[in-house]
Amino acid sequence: MTTYVPYANIAIGWSAPLRRCDVRVAATGNGRGTVVIDRTPASTFLIAMGAYRRARSDDRIPGTLNGVAPGGLLAARGWVGDALRTDGLRTGCRLWLLSDAKQTEAARQDAIQYLDESIGQIATDHGHDYSVAASWTAPGKLVVTAAAFGTVVSTPVSVGAA
Repeated sequence: MTTYVPYANIAIGWSAPLRRCDVRVAATGNGRGTVVIDRTPASTFLIAMGAYRRARSDDRIPGTLNGVAPGGLLAARGWVGDALRTDGLRTGCRLWLLSDAKQTEAARQDAIQYLDESIGQIATDHGHDYSVAASWTAPGKLVVTAAAFGTVVSTPVSVGAA
């Protein structure tokens, strides 16, 4: 039986106008504030969705021309700390691989697969169910969504930007 492990993280919030995440601070008065603690999966999901997971050897690196990927040894991106892991797991999400994808059903399915790979690892570690989805909201605009415990996290993905 899987044991549920509760969440307790510094809260991260997405700012659509700024197109970035930042630490959430609750105002306490006199220009001061306290860091918000998030006891939902939201902050963890946001970090996972925005962090680059290293590309696998069979992934096509965006910008590749004639089999040559831009960036040389650094083309596969990813968190350097993964090299120290002995369990073979990776941190982050491979959504960045879609940066020069076309607006196709295959690209949407890839987004779901990449998100499932990332969020599924977190949900397994914490012992709970989850769901992931991806949808085209406009030409070239893909939004991915992860949900658990009534918490829904959605973020845009750069597609076809290259």
